Amino acid sequence: MANQSIPFSGYPAPGAESTRIQWKGDHWGAANYQQGGYNLNASALGMSNIEVAATSKLSQSGNYYANVLYPANSGNNELRAIPPTYVTVKWYYAANSVEVANNTNLSAEVSLLTASGI
Repeated sequence: MANQSIPFSGYPAPGAESTRIQWKGDHWGAANYQQGGYNLNASALGMSNIEVAATSKLSQSGNYYANVLYPANSGNNELRAIPPTYVTVKWYYAANSVEVANNTNLSAEVSLLTASGI
């Protein structure tokens, strides 16, 4: 069934966010970035599953931005959405929105990251 919304377990409910693990801070790029991005595991953020993650619009230099992509891990016939155990982080050139080239050193690039999960 298309065009439907399936909540995570525990939603909707008053105070549902108060039982979630919140993570906010700096996220540094890879020293040897490879196209296709890299996985950011929930365990690296102190949680088992990531319900939502987002990065700032631009890195501190203004030359790059990071984008968070979610894996397809549930279908539209689920009773409850299944939060993933990881997200993929891809970096792009700010000037043209093209993915950063292989072997680019992004270790000096930092983007703000916020995540919420269980």
